[in-house]
Amino acid sequence: MRVSGRTAPMKGLLALIGLLFMVAGVVALIHPRVMMPARETEVQVVGQKLIVKTQRIVTIPPIVSGLVIVAGAGLILLDTRKW
Repeated sequence: MRVSGRTAPMKGLLALIGLLFMVAGVVALIHPRVMMPARETEVQVVGQKLIVKTQRIVTIPPIVSGLVIVAGAGLILLDTRKW
């Protein structure tokens, strides 16, 4: 079954991906810092075993968040537009 040049199951897929992009963009605007574990090192000091954990903090710029939101809106418009 074909709907406007695309198969029926593919009809809402772009809109769903666009919605996910928009949600990710809004979340990135609200909480722009993401912590990721970088490395865990074991150190032996005077008979004691110490574990040193480092974390990497990645900051997502607001312009990137805005572009992701616009891209999501574009995918939704592309999916709902009739060709």
